Amino acid sequence: MEKFRPLVKKALKRYLNDQVNDRLKAALGADDIRISSGGDAQSESDENPDDNAPAESEPDDGIVTTEEEIAAYRIIKAIACSEADPERITMRDSKSYCAVFLDDNNRKPVARLFFNTKQKYIGLFDENKKCERYPIDNLNGIYLYAEQIRAEVQCLLQ
Repeated sequence: MEKFRPLVKKALKRYLNDQVNDRLKAALGADDIRISSGGDAQSESDENPDDNAPAESEPDDGIVTTEEEIAAYRIIKAIACSEADPERITMRDSKSYCAVFLDDNNRKPVARLFFNTKQKYIGLFDENKKCERYPIDNLNGIYLYAEQIRAEVQCLLQ
């Protein structure tokens, strides 16, 4: 039992995280947005059902997907849909940036959104896969880089 306890614990956490993610996706109406949730707090409370103490909040992972990031993702998706099926364009948020991928593959980045600072940036990739950051004043600034986004998607499809 001691040998399998950590495996079962890890599997339970993953299952609960997947369930929470599925419900959040359904609530947001965006099947292609992967949201990192703090499902660990829920799984911790499920492990100790006999505790009558109030559930303590676990420190979150610091990832917050904002409405602005989702809107920017949808703009990039709309631009990229001229080159690839829109269902292939996905988003994954992290602490420092929000990434837009082709085929939900981190080896196929389309763009990065740096919205966690006062000045917003869009990160686009050159032929060497180096991310170059360009300042944008608002979400409409993304349209200025539409050709670069399309070119990146075309390059990733080859």
